Amino acid sequence: MRMHPFRTIKAAFITCFSVLILVSLTIFYQISLGYTRETVVENSMDYTLRLVKQVNSDIDSYINYMRNTASMMLRGNDIQKFFQSDPDDLQSGQYYERILTQFQTVIETREDISNVAAISRDGRYIINRGEDQLNPYVDLEHVDWYRDTYDCQEDILTASHVQYVIDNNYKWVVTLSSPVYEVAEKEPLGVFFIDLNYKVLRDLCEQNSLGLNSYVFIVDEAGNIIYHPKQQLLFRNLTTERIEEVLTCEQDSFIVRDGDISKLYTISKSEETGWSVVGVVSLASLLPGWRDTQTMYLIVAVVLLLFGLLLTFVLVGAITKPLKTLAEHMQEVEKRDFKGASMEWIPYREIEALHNAFNVMTSRIHQLMEQNIEEQRQKRKSELRALRSQINPHFLYNTLDSIIWMAEGGKN
Repeated sequence: MRMHPFRTIKAAFITCFSVLILVSLTIFYQISLGYTRETVVENSMDYTLRLVKQVNSDIDSYINYMRNTASMMLRGNDIQKFFQSDPDDLQSGQYYERILTQFQTVIETREDISNVAAISRDGRYIINRGEDQLNPYVDLEHVDWYRDTYDCQEDILTASHVQYVIDNNYKWVVTLSSPVYEVAEKEPLGVFFIDLNYKVLRDLCEQNSLGLNSYVFIVDEAGNIIYHPKQQLLFRNLTTERIEEVLTCEQDSFIVRDGDISKLYTISKSEETGWSVVGVVSLASLLPGWRDTQTMYLIVAVVLLLFGLLLTFVLVGAITKPLKTLAEHMQEVEKRDFKGASMEWIPYREIEALHNAFNVMTSRIHQLMEQNIEEQRQKRKSELRALRSQINPHFLYNTLDSIIWMAEGGKN
């Protein structure tokens, strides 16, 4: 006998529907979690991109101010005339005073500017308020930004560094240097430079917080770090940063996995400076309630599963009840109870067809059995009458014969 995995139709229906509901809810659970995670990450990308663009815009404003200041002072020609004048000439002193007044105005009105200075090729200089001196132990020809300004003969914007060319004034700064030309000269007369206080960049990046375990850093086109919250660790090779991925990334953002931690990098590159402001966000900080979210979705899925199973039992019971009733009536027919085997109206067409056929069958069987019983009764009556007709003559003969034998025996 072939065994079937389901003993009843009801069990088959319940099992199939339960598996279908379970698979559907599992898919719903995974899709919901994935959609929620993707939505949070996309929203974070948009927010971080707006934030780093704002930081980039603020930095551009500072750099533009530095360039405008340099351009304004160089267009005034006081610096050029000072470099070309005789140091002992009275007019040279007038140039010096006018330049010094301009420098003092910049220093006093802009806290973000650390130094303003002009240095001629022959060693004459003006620094800030006139009180600072060049570092006697520094050879300017070995200072990269100073040498590059002469060699390239264009504005040079440096990465963050310690400004050590000014004696006893060693600050972390970003330097913008410009060559000083006299109209008739092809070679620069000297270098004018402005130092932007590194604290400005640090405050801009730190004030625009992205959340826990997140930060903002700045890198130039050559991969030099302009600002990083762990800059000292980077310089000492105690930590690393994904500079190469940032420089080669063709999109606004990318996600990397660092051990068990996933990070979102969002990049905004400035057309003005060529610097890239990068926002780094830990995905774990974007989803602080991720476990609660998973638990909530799981609870919803379990509740829906229980409701689905309950509804399955009810619906399957309603569908299989007529079949069960039909089976019970067939058992009544087996017991020859044809009166109790008649079924009422069934709501389902397929089962109604079985019901009608069953009623017709039981009615016909009942008629045939009644007909058979009547025929058997009539047959027995006929046999009895025939037997009587056979018995009566013999009985009379035997009686008379007995009388004769009794008479002859003297028992008359």
